[in-house]
Amino acid sequence: MRRTGTRRERPVPVATGAGVLVLYGPLSGLSYIPVSVGLGEQVGLTGSQVGLTVGAHALAAAVGTLLLGPLLDVVPVRRVLPAAVVVNGLASLALCLAPAYGLLLAGRLVTGAASAAVTLCAYVVVSDAARDDDVRRDRTLSLLQGFMSVGAASALALGAAAAAAGRPRWVFVVLAAYSLGMLVVALRPARGRPVAEVGPAGGPARAAVPAVDPVAAPVPAVAALRTGLARTAREVGGLVRQRRVLALMAGSLVLGLVISGSHFGVSLLLEGRPGGVPALERVVLSVLIPVGVFTGAAVNRQLLRRRTREALYRGLYLVLPLPVLAYAAATAYAGSLAQAACLVLVGVLLGAMMPLSTALGIGWFPDLRGSATAAEGTARGAGATLGPVAVGAAAVAWSDPGAAL
Repeated sequence: MRRTGTRRERPVPVATGAGVLVLYGPLSGLSYIPVSVGLGEQVGLTGSQVGLTVGAHALAAAVGTLLLGPLLDVVPVRRVLPAAVVVNGLASLALCLAPAYGLLLAGRLVTGAASAAVTLCAYVVVSDAARDDDVRRDRTLSLLQGFMSVGAASALALGAAAAAAGRPRWVFVVLAAYSLGMLVVALRPARGRPVAEVGPAGGPARAAVPAVDPVAAPVPAVAALRTGLARTAREVGGLVRQRRVLALMAGSLVLGLVISGSHFGVSLLLEGRPGGVPALERVVLSVLIPVGVFTGAAVNRQLLRRRTREALYRGLYLVLPLPVLAYAAATAYAGSLAQAACLVLVGVLLGAMMPLSTALGIGWFPDLRGSATAAEGTARGAGATLGPVAVGAAAVAWSDPGAAL
């Protein structure tokens, strides 16, 4: 239920630790995109193979989300998080070697699945820490989207710099090093603190909600785990048959397709420009969408003070086609400044909508927060998988990256 009255909010203590975790997802997935074309040329890959290595991360993330979401409704985070971080680090180290197509594809699949586990753990911790306050939880999820946009901007800047320097393996070195930092967070449980509240018109404060620490939750016995998984499976089956969940998943698929296709399309345009692109311009153009996403997430946190997440999501979804069509028109008929402005607008809409999409599922099913996040994340991951593959195939078929956009 949405609470009324004036609220004095403190920053959610778990948000910083969770932000470090969710930042890795875009860092792992997007830093490869700017170097993918150049690395593919070094290895001797076709355009479709390069697109497949790009989309493999999102595909594995979608499958990993689908499998691990229900598991996290039963198993505590501390049993999943350290293992996922270690797997990420080892896979990134393997990709630092001279990669062939098989190693690239396998490494992207492994890091995609493991990064999905890390992101899910972060969402579960935040959801449980603000379980009894919908507004606080929704705004914290928007804050996590801000972290993700910082990760996306850092990832694309890193990839663009590595591509400009002709050193694509720098990307994998940085990812391996970041995994060490995540391991510190994973082994140090995050604890929330109560949020003091004031009743309407300055009335007496309500009792603080005790802090929830899902990271330190007890490990269930084998029999209890089996029973819990069976019960969760039945509940998830009912969840995904609901019309509102199916509609949310369809909308999330479109969001994933738009953002991943836009990122890969920018890389194709940069690689296809005659005479090359200066390093600074490459970095700036690569981070425009994340800049917009960060702005949209910040705006969303303010709008949630006055509007429900359902009404806000519906309104933004109706507006989303406009900047996408404007970006397509600018790519075909306008210059770089118009393209840049449209990229930022696309990012703003996506930055406002993506945390709302996650918040809707968790808000509808707080007792199945892992499964609800998994359903939405799987659909978005499917769209993110289709985006670069479709754009890459269209660019090859039409011999015109601008036409693909």
